Amino acid sequence: MLSTGRIIKEFQIADIKNIIPKLSSSLHKGQCGRIGVIGGSSEYTGAPYFAAMTALRLGADIVHVFCSSAAGAAIKSYSPDLIVHPILDDDTVLKQLRTWLPRLHCVVFGPGLGREKISLYSDILDLLKQFGKPTVVDADGLYVVSELPNLLNNFKNVILTPNASEFKRLLDSLTNNNMPESEQLISFFKSYGDVTLVKKGNNDEIINLKSYSCVTGGSLCRCGGQGDVLAGSIALFSCWADLAKSNDPLSLGAYSGCLFTKTLSSHVFKHYGRSMITNDFFPKIHTVFQDMFGEE
Repeated sequence: MLSTGRIIKEFQIADIKNIIPKLSSSLHKGQCGRIGVIGGSSEYTGAPYFAAMTALRLGADIVHVFCSSAAGAAIKSYSPDLIVHPILDDDTVLKQLRTWLPRLHCVVFGPGLGREKISLYSDILDLLKQFGKPTVVDADGLYVVSELPNLLNNFKNVILTPNASEFKRLLDSLTNNNMPESEQLISFFKSYGDVTLVKKGNNDEIINLKSYSCVTGGSLCRCGGQGDVLAGSIALFSCWADLAKSNDPLSLGAYSGCLFTKTLSSHVFKHYGRSMITNDFFPKIHTVFQDMFGEE
């Protein structure tokens, strides 16, 4: 457990149940969540799909994927349920995003993005900062932040989801890398107090100025794509926590996403063992959600 002198808070299943929208015939399309995923390149089409489809299968009404033109056809072929915008290499991408972002509740930035257009990605993150929507920065998005740490200045409602190596790169880039990790964290939050960190691992650690929490468990198989499932889960739970006006929506959203993904991963591993792949997660989402939260 990290020790940085902050208050330690644990969430309960009841806290999560309280933010999950109750299904009703009076709802209209979009009230249970409109999520955006910004990512996808010619090399990486699965990552944004996994994040987007997780949010959709968990109960988001609408999920948009903003990707490169080279990734668009592939992602569209994976599912007609996703709304795919192959615009990331279009000269008008920022203008188009300004049109779409007001319609979204939460955005995932980074899955499969690639690292070739750091200047553009910096502009997109600045745009996300301006709109102030809950934003989950994952994968290649974390590389952008490591290269341009000033992007985090006054960035409210942002969750960073690094694995162990990305976590070290972030802290070394943004603080004095000669300090112990606990002191680096203190220094980090002095500079970037609005950020919530999710350090992924055997124990997922949710860290910010107000709370610390830890989720254990998961599968023994580390097939690629599970981090994208987590990003999509955190995005939707954070959206729900924000819509429910939770006192600490990012911490609760991050904790809920980690807990759900760990439980889902464990469930899938029991069925498939070492042969499990990330596509195996989707048929199990409803069962695990129902078992955890008691919803018919």
